[in-house]
Amino acid sequence: MNPALEELSNQYPSALREYCNGGGEAALLRAYQLGRGAVAAGVSALEVGTVHQEALVSALVETLALAESAPIARRATEFFAECLAPFELTRRGFQEAHAALRDLNQGLERRLSAALQDFESAQDELLEQKRMETLKNDFISVISHEVRTPLTSIHGALNLLKSGLGGELNPQGQRLLDAAYRNSQRLVRLVNDLLDLQRIESGTMTFNLRPVDLRSLLEQAIEASQAHAGPLGIKLVLQGAPTGARVRVDSDRMMQVMTNLLSNAAKFSPRGETVVVEASRHNSGLRVGVTDRGPGVPEEFHERIFQKFAQAASSDRGGSGLGLSITKAIVEHMSGRVGFQSEPGRTTFYFDLPEWRRTVSRGKASENTWPAGR
Repeated sequence: MNPALEELSNQYPSALREYCNGGGEAALLRAYQLGRGAVAAGVSALEVGTVHQEALVSALVETLALAESAPIARRATEFFAECLAPFELTRRGFQEAHAALRDLNQGLERRLSAALQDFESAQDELLEQKRMETLKNDFISVISHEVRTPLTSIHGALNLLKSGLGGELNPQGQRLLDAAYRNSQRLVRLVNDLLDLQRIESGTMTFNLRPVDLRSLLEQAIEASQAHAGPLGIKLVLQGAPTGARVRVDSDRMMQVMTNLLSNAAKFSPRGETVVVEASRHNSGLRVGVTDRGPGVPEEFHERIFQKFAQAASSDRGGSGLGLSITKAIVEHMSGRVGFQSEPGRTTFYFDLPEWRRTVSRGKASENTWPAGR
């Protein structure tokens, strides 16, 4: 026999007779405690009922007077009900827990179903985006490569005509030649930007990183860009740069970055203004800023300014909308960061690069990385 059931069989009859003879809360409390002990020990309600039945028959047999049998049976019923109270509480607890779990399960099923639908929808959108991206890249690749060769020839031929190789032109012919030459330049830049963008996105653009003097690099960039800014009536000046400051970059790519920023600043500057280039130490690195006095970047365009093909709705200065996107990608490939600050009448585009310093550590120079914690 189960030890708990055996203990119940021994204690229950005496407790029942005690209550049948005298009643009282103490006896009922004892019944409740017997029930709790039975529940805790794993005794079933059916087994408790069997013990009660045997104890009740024993109590009735001991009572010879028929008149006393009825109150004894009533009290025995009360005692039994008190003993079964823990079983009832346990049953109700299981029922409530079951109902709560059922509701929770239904809620989880609904949420899971909604999440699956969202996932399937997002997956379909992602697949469509990938398909469109592939088509776009293929289109750009074909157009860029197919257009580049004949366009280079056209641009070269126009350049020869401008140099006078084709003879002297009348004023109207010269104007037409100048317009054709400018437009061919724009097309060449657009094709080159498209090819650069494709190489960046495919990871095939190479970077020859080496330490260079920052001031010298900025001076070269300004000199190279002055030819573009001069006809627009814009002057480019280097306001300052730390002496001896060096950065580990690809010089050609850095010239491309500076050309993009300077041409962008010149394009949006009023005629007669000056575009200022300035470099300084900033947050343990070096910051290069290009400031113009143009109208500023519209507030609604701030979040999209470095995206591909992004152009402000109010812009009427031409351009492909690729320059800043390419600039950002190139700077980030050289462990840098780009940003801008703009207000009406003043806009500064800047990029941060880690400063390169030679250190004596196992005979090697320091790497081009930001200090710890950045």
